[in-house]
Amino acid sequence: MRRAIRFPKVVEAHRMRIFETFTVHFKRAAREVAQLDGNASLASVYVARSTWDRWMAGDIKGLPRPTTCRVLEHLFGEPAEQLFALLEPDTTPTAATAGNEVTSPHLAAMESFRLADRQLGGGHVYRSVVHYLNAVVAPALFGAADKDEDSETTFGAAVVLTEMAAWMAHDAGRDDLASGHFDRARRLSQSLSDVTAGANVLAGMSHLALQTEQVDTAVDLARSGLARLAAGPQVPTLTARLHAMEARALAQLNVEPEAQRALEKAREALALARTAPTATRWVAPFDEAALASEAASVLLDLGALKAAAKEAEHALALRDASRVRSRAFGQVTLARVLLAQGQPDAACSVGMELLNAAQSVTSLRLSRDLSLLETNFEPYRQIPEVRELLSRMTVTAQHRRLLLGSLALPEGPQ
Repeated sequence: MRRAIRFPKVVEAHRMRIFETFTVHFKRAAREVAQLDGNASLASVYVARSTWDRWMAGDIKGLPRPTTCRVLEHLFGEPAEQLFALLEPDTTPTAATAGNEVTSPHLAAMESFRLADRQLGGGHVYRSVVHYLNAVVAPALFGAADKDEDSETTFGAAVVLTEMAAWMAHDAGRDDLASGHFDRARRLSQSLSDVTAGANVLAGMSHLALQTEQVDTAVDLARSGLARLAAGPQVPTLTARLHAMEARALAQLNVEPEAQRALEKAREALALARTAPTATRWVAPFDEAALASEAASVLLDLGALKAAAKEAEHALALRDASRVRSRAFGQVTLARVLLAQGQPDAACSVGMELLNAAQSVTSLRLSRDLSLLETNFEPYRQIPEVRELLSRMTVTAQHRRLLLGSLALPEGPQ
């Protein structure tokens, strides 16, 4: 029998709505409780997905097992009896009803998946996004034929979540799946009256083309996105992102003047974002830190090392600790710049910080970057600190291979 219990609201308040996010925090809490209680068996306590689904649906008759309750109480700081108590009637407006505006559950799902992806990497979250698309969004699309506000929301969420799945597949090393998801996202975007959704997908496709060394294609996709935006409302953040993708591709083609011009256009566009209306919900976030990170890559490719280091440091200064994956890629770039400048000690310090912070991020793309960075450090092996870092990198690489192997994505179309 399903009942309205407090557990889902507590989970939401702690920003653990996605099962994979909850699992990471629960495992950490289990290890902490095992140490606190001197009971090693507590470290192996886990919550199965089917159990999680029942809890979130309120399908629970009594309390979980005592060991599970102990970990939950440590994790949330509340007694288990209170966590699973019946929900008291509440007339206080919530985020979903404040101001008499009902927020689509698809939009809430978008934000939850985006948060989990940033913290954990796509390998953890991909299956959940695809399941949500197939089980929840796809059926809703059949009833969204009319061009009203609800259908725009449904199709828009479908576009964003499908693009999100594309990036998660790429993050897990499955560019075949990523390409299919991007194509579907672009087709879905044609059902929206808001052209920014399609331009946003093109920005993502341009970025993916860069990652897969299709540099000429990356330029064309970025410029196609800019052309599409020209026919719609001004969206400075998306314009800045598209120019940044254009700049990165041109830098890799070693067309320095054009790359610098595109980068300057990105900066000019982002400056306008401070006074422009808020971008539509279908546009991926792109802020000063993101632009600084892209600029660092552009300038590194162009050999402007001093400016590249400044941009990489600026990007890291603007990114808080919760953006683990973004910081990890920024740290890789900064370490590469410092090595190019002949500063192995400083690069080694950045590398150690990177390894400590990014242990739980499941990203094959990050693993590949770390492998390349390891090669960059090899000429400095005679330095003791570098030897220690290289040893750590070898151990970390083995751990990451096991972790990524356990999260291998399924074969075939999704």
